[in-house]
Amino acid sequence: MSLPTSGLKYCKRGEMMDIGEILAEGELTVWQSLAEMIADRHEIKVLQQPETCMTMMQVLDSVGHTPFYVGEVLMTEATVSIDGIIGFGLALEDDYIRALCAAIIDAALLAGVAEVGEIRKVIAKEEQRVLAHYEQEESLIAATRVRFAIMEG
Repeated sequence: MSLPTSGLKYCKRGEMMDIGEILAEGELTVWQSLAEMIADRHEIKVLQQPETCMTMMQVLDSVGHTPFYVGEVLMTEATVSIDGIIGFGLALEDDYIRALCAAIIDAALLAGVAEVGEIRKVIAKEEQRVLAHYEQEESLIAATRVRFAIMEG
């Protein structure tokens, strides 16, 4: 599931991976360190403390390719600002720290802070870890697929 952070996209080798997805799937300790580095160098105003909310989860039907709502999902949301620029963070379940870190990182990127290059390097490194995890997961799933055409034989 992709989590939005102000519509930002992170471009890498011609592919677009949503920063929200990287923040959602990445290691929390990485985001905590990055958010602490940003907080040490910039004044952060918390506009909305992390709090839980419910949101409707939309998925795409794999057969008809039509969107539908599967139900409500518990989320945590937070909003901060850096130099008057607002950053928004979402996290699944009651993950207050991840939501706040995501909001700080989002605000820093949108504000174009001096450390934006360093921030993007950390995000790119974590993106590679997330993609490697996805590939490993996909290979494990592929090994369990049943090929019905072969079974008919």
